[in-house]
Amino acid sequence: MAALVSGKTRGNAPRLRARQIAAALVSISLLAGCTSLPKGELQALGTEVAQDKIDFAPLGVNAKRAKAAYASPAQIRTAYPKTIRVATPGGRDVQYFIERDDKAQVQYLVVRGTMDDTTLKEDFDAKVRDDRATKIPVHTGFDQDARAVWKDAQPYLKKGYQTYIVGHSLGGAVAAILGIYMFEDGYKIAKIYTYGQPRFTTSAGVAKLGFLPLMRVVDENDVVPLLPPDAMVNKAFGPYQQVGPEVIVLEGPNYVYLPNQAASELSLGEFWRDMNVANLKDHKLDNYIRRIDEKLDGSHAVAYDARENYAAKQKTVAALKSRQ
Repeated sequence: MAALVSGKTRGNAPRLRARQIAAALVSISLLAGCTSLPKGELQALGTEVAQDKIDFAPLGVNAKRAKAAYASPAQIRTAYPKTIRVATPGGRDVQYFIERDDKAQVQYLVVRGTMDDTTLKEDFDAKVRDDRATKIPVHTGFDQDARAVWKDAQPYLKKGYQTYIVGHSLGGAVAAILGIYMFEDGYKIAKIYTYGQPRFTTSAGVAKLGFLPLMRVVDENDVVPLLPPDAMVNKAFGPYQQVGPEVIVLEGPNYVYLPNQAASELSLGEFWRDMNVANLKDHKLDNYIRRIDEKLDGSHAVAYDARENYAAKQKTVAALKSRQ
């Protein structure tokens, strides 16, 4: 997986994948006793089908933007002619680009995932951002990337424009933190779209980030959104948690939508990806784009607890089609 394994470490990729999946499995076992809701209420959350209708068209369009961030500057400018800036600032190996439509007064800030695994593997510490208005604990590696991008990007962004921030993998975590910076500094944040985003803050931070217009898209078998493991964080800030609502994309037209509290509570209360299911290939953007495209002509919301039934059904349909 390009976003987590560099050329230098590619030979150790199988061991790295095993460590990352094992870390997630260990962390979720510790999280099982940390939910704030009673068991009955938690079970009720899992059986509800959220009534919010999800528009998959912008999710697909922005997933393709996120993929473009991995391309060369020339390829990005060809695909998105209104691009005014492509850069990899501060020696952080996080490329980003700004696409700006001055006539429509709309701008996109799109962040690529880091091309090596150093941030996830070595830096699990969270520190409070004392120099910012929203004093939340943030994963230090992600925050350093966000600061480097923000310092470089500011001269090219317009405060009065509708702003969309997009990122995949570690770039998703950076995109979310950039959203906090921009909100505090008076920018108009319309939406933040992230795909396979790891956690960037803890329960102490989640409690303060209700204002963040973040939409997270998660593949049903992607283990990266469960990283970093909670065991690695300072206990003063609580366990790492995800922020905002979550769209879990299943095969075919099926998906699960979890509003803010449900997403947080269910991710803490239950871990249904086991070693036979979790696979880092499900973290790739091509997989996300395919699953989103399957829902463009019609989508079907299902309850969190019912998702495995629909996954099994879809596999049976696919098997029957292959025999015809």
